[in-house]
Amino acid sequence: MQEIYDEFEKRDAVVIAIAQEDKDLKSHARFLEHFPTKPRFEIVADLNRKMTKRYRRVTTYIIDKQGIVREIAPALIHMRPTWRSVLNKLDELQAEQSASGEG
Repeated sequence: MQEIYDEFEKRDAVVIAIAQEDKDLKSHARFLEHFPTKPRFEIVADLNRKMTKRYRRVTTYIIDKQGIVREIAPALIHMRPTWRSVLNKLDELQAEQSASGEG
């Protein structure tokens, strides 16, 4: 898993995970204790899914540095996009931005 984080860092990408099942901060803390080492990305709690209920249940969003959603990859909890597919999409978007002079 370490190599995947390295790949995101090489692309100057930030990963933020949203824990949706936590009912309170204590349950979120218990969830975080399950990681053998502290993740190199942020995991935030959306208590009782107040915010994520507005969106698809489990979704991957790629948002550029200007805050524009560039890609939405809807998924089910047991069928998320692979890290490799997200990295490939980041590469595509970076190539598009470079070609158009945005990047």
